[in-house]
Amino acid sequence: MIGTTTPHQIVIFTHQHSISGEIFLRDQRLSDFLNDRREKKVVLHNASVARLESPSKVLEKTLVSILPKSGIVLAFEPPQKVASPPRFIKYPKNRYAVFLILDGMEVRGEVHMPGSLDLLQILVDTGDSFLPFTQATVAIEANPNFLLRQEAVLVNTQRIRFIGEVEPKTPTEPKQQLPIGD
Repeated sequence: MIGTTTPHQIVIFTHQHSISGEIFLRDQRLSDFLNDRREKKVVLHNASVARLESPSKVLEKTLVSILPKSGIVLAFEPPQKVASPPRFIKYPKNRYAVFLILDGMEVRGEVHMPGSLDLLQILVDTGDSFLPFTQATVAIEANPNFLLRQEAVLVNTQRIRFIGEVEPKTPTEPKQQLPIGD
């Protein structure tokens, strides 16, 4: 069976820039592509480049551009115009709430791991590995008024400067109203 190549919109954050464009994935997910160690770069088509401090102000548009994977801090897929394969394979995993400090940004979200959370395993030097975080909220140092909320982001583990497990939030129970006197 011959594989198909489909264009996917992606957004990449470097330390100081936001780059959006198309990549062509050959029957694979974005996480598989970014974690493929045979390829050290990303080829983007129809890319727009902006500074993180002002993401709506496009500095330049390019027809074809190349970005080393090592320069990526965080990447995600915005809603796609075409159907894409499932993002992540569903294996039984536990969810852990974490807080990360990356180059120029902070992420709150959930990491999914089999068994117990092993923060050291996440930080093991594995080259340019990209780890998914779900229910992510990203705060950008250069633009404190901008918060990105995304179902899933991929973080370059080589750009993690701090990671910690946070206490899971428990829903607060509504206070009971006491009846007003008889």
